[in-house]
Amino acid sequence: MENLIKAQQLVNEAEVIIVIAGNKFAKLEGLDLLGQDSFDQDFPLIAKKYDVHSIGSALDLKELAWSEKWFIWSQLINKYSLMYKPSATMKQLKELLNKKKYFIATASFGNFFEKAGFNQNRIFNVFGNWTNMQCSSGINHGLKNATKVATQIAATTVLTDIEKLIPKCTVCGQPLEIHLPITSHFYPDSDANARFRWFLTGNEATKTVFLELGVDETSPQLFEPIIHLVDEYKQWSYVAADYTQAMLPLTLQNRSAAVNTDSASLVQALIEGNK
Repeated sequence: MENLIKAQQLVNEAEVIIVIAGNKFAKLEGLDLLGQDSFDQDFPLIAKKYDVHSIGSALDLKELAWSEKWFIWSQLINKYSLMYKPSATMKQLKELLNKKKYFIATASFGNFFEKAGFNQNRIFNVFGNWTNMQCSSGINHGLKNATKVATQIAATTVLTDIEKLIPKCTVCGQPLEIHLPITSHFYPDSDANARFRWFLTGNEATKTVFLELGVDETSPQLFEPIIHLVDEYKQWSYVAADYTQAMLPLTLQNRSAAVNTDSASLVQALIEGNK
């Protein structure tokens, strides 16, 4: 694999590792909503009622009742997050980071890193976390945990019974919705965002590697801004899966290693090079 030895060296010498995890990494952990082909089987009533046949199409429907929204959300949360078991790659990544100061910024909303045992104060879910809820009013009334509600609703199949379980905001009484950018009033986790910024500021002069895993065209916010950030601080370097060296700026060539392989292979190779 191109640049692998250089990637291993950069990671081994780093005092700090900042993981930037995209949707390709989420797929390794089993979350691939766009590729799901069992919608009609999992949600037959909604598929027939609205003539939709995919998760994406269903969640885009403005006509969905709150009971139908929460039925879909809860089934997905239960299947992909509450029943989640860390993959071999996730376990290897945890082993790699256990020896370093780290922070994780992820585009995934599946709560994987939290359930895998990473420090929750060192995780920023950039696009939300669907095991949390936010007020649907458009006003930021804070986040609430959604796992209890999702478990209850996932076990209920009658929509009229689900209506009684729909969570309400304790401030204004409006229905709560999952914490995802599915509406124009999505509020990022400001506390996690602040912790991430403080972490970056506190390590400006520290030998730091940004380890990019599975960032693709669905999460460009995690590529160009990070590249510019690394370019600004000369103690920082960049290691990435699924890229070629030619795709990185000339100014980063000496302190970067783009490895043209998938995230699982890169993480395994970094573990082997760390022994």
